Amino acid sequence: MNREIKFLEKLAKAYQTYDASVIEDDLADDMHYASFWVFQELTSKEEYLDYLKGKLQTMKNTGTTQEFKIVDGKRHSKALLITKINGCDDNGGGFVVDFNDEGKVKMINLTMPDFF
Repeated sequence: MNREIKFLEKLAKAYQTYDASVIEDDLADDMHYASFWVFQELTSKEEYLDYLKGKLQTMKNTGTTQEFKIVDGKRHSKALLITKINGCDDNGGGFVVDFNDEGKVKMINLTMPDFF
């Protein structure tokens, strides 16, 4: 299984179990996170994990659930499409990732499917 699929599966698991530690070892210290829906890019593993832990805790507290599917991309070979939020069809966004030379995630983008 390629590293892109393996990481995207872990990312889905992190969101479904509300546990950011699932992906922690896969992230480069200087990784970045960008979202189409958020103005400011996060620029370190520490900053991203703080953000993600807070987001997952809020999701857990509110009972928010998400379902995902790995799909083929145009700009990236694979993407993690959000298919359902709280049981309702979504397909409005998903994640793509880039890796550094050491095989660690250097960039996570939450974006619209047109940019997969």
